[in-house]
Amino acid sequence: MAQISLASLHALFYPERVAVIGVTDSPERVGYNILKSILYGGFAGKIYPLHPRHEQVLGCKVYKSLDELPEPVDMAVICLNQYATVEAVESCGRAGVKGVVCNAGGYRETGEEGDELERQLIAAARKYGLPIIGPNTLGIINNDANLYCTFYPMRIPQGKISIISQSGGVGLTIINLALDEGIGINKFIGVGNCSNFDFADCLDYLENDDSTAVIGVYIEGTRDAGRFVRTAGRVARKKPVVVYKAGRISGADNYTQTHTGSSAGSFKLYRDILHQYGVFMAESPTELVAACKALELLPLPGGNRVGILTHTAGPGVVMIDHLAQAGCVIPSLHEGTIDRVKGIIGDDNPPVVLQNPLDAAGLAFSRPTYGGLAEAMLADDHVDLLLAVYAMHETWELPAAELLDAYKKYKKPLIVNFIGNWLGCRADRDFLQSAGVPLFTAPEKTAVAAAALVHYGMKKLRGGVKHA
Repeated sequence: MAQISLASLHALFYPERVAVIGVTDSPERVGYNILKSILYGGFAGKIYPLHPRHEQVLGCKVYKSLDELPEPVDMAVICLNQYATVEAVESCGRAGVKGVVCNAGGYRETGEEGDELERQLIAAARKYGLPIIGPNTLGIINNDANLYCTFYPMRIPQGKISIISQSGGVGLTIINLALDEGIGINKFIGVGNCSNFDFADCLDYLENDDSTAVIGVYIEGTRDAGRFVRTAGRVARKKPVVVYKAGRISGADNYTQTHTGSSAGSFKLYRDILHQYGVFMAESPTELVAACKALELLPLPGGNRVGILTHTAGPGVVMIDHLAQAGCVIPSLHEGTIDRVKGIIGDDNPPVVLQNPLDAAGLAFSRPTYGGLAEAMLADDHVDLLLAVYAMHETWELPAAELLDAYKKYKKPLIVNFIGNWLGCRADRDFLQSAGVPLFTAPEKTAVAAAALVHYGMKKLRGGVKHA
């Protein structure tokens, strides 16, 4: 029985020649959009569309079959129905194709007939050692190779975060949330039904992928939960892994089995075991993206002590609720820090309570004052990372340059919470994030970002992660 090789996986994610089987000339069909996606994504290799009747689609010559191609291809995207897909996988194996993406649904998620069909699909792939992405998948993206094999044509910035998603819809949600946050994606893997290439296989591959620094996972369920959590735990010792597990309610299997053919299993069991293996868990796609963003941009803190600087107290209260649940502490400021703060704010009104969180009220609207306070808190030996809160105003500008200077000087993690909208801070966000300082526009996102950093920072202190 042939086994999946590393060479096959490399050819799947870094192909030189790609076949699109089942391309059509209709913009309403998957095959058309897959081809458009590959072209629009800027793939520099050779593209071979296949269809028995068409001669040209989107300016590309169309071939009738794999046998007609002038050279072998590395990977194929199969855009056919569930029955024809099984035959196409067999044809790909005979032709020496090293990996396939199967978009069609209609397999085990639909019942007994679909389950038998998926068994045939797996048997055909096993015969030739073919890794299958899918079936029932949105597809894959490898920004490191300008390879976009989804039926949603797009171009997204490149980053060091890779996403594994069991759902195409949630996968697109995560991608678009990342775009909203001003960060890029390295790889996206829509595992779908996980026929012979599942979550653990994806984690194994991304563990040794030098272009991936952080891994985000959306999972509903898997047939081998034990292998998944063990692999996630092992990989998380090398690079951060963030997991969002859906299917939490009683009876969730009724929904997940008809989506991807997987049982959701016990959420509490997943949560407890992933925690035991040291994997950070998010509570939503928004939290997953926030955590991944911070882990990509910032170094890990040297402890779990969080400082909060603000001129409006409420967001700090919200953050503390989240941080306390994640094992973070809000330490008292060092006496030397309090003296330094007094020297910065002077005797002006309004009066400031000299504690952490440090709410400097109206005095902190001044950019030099806010920057000085940030430096004072980052210099404090009691503070391992700082959350800086600032509200949008037409008169007072976000002290972005001052905050960046403080970050560069003390080299402790700094997260900026801008109270406003992206239109009001996009330039400052891009300025800060290009230098490694993440900016968020909601306190709960800022808090989960800090919690993820602390989680893996403490893990590093215990010798359990190699994140820089």
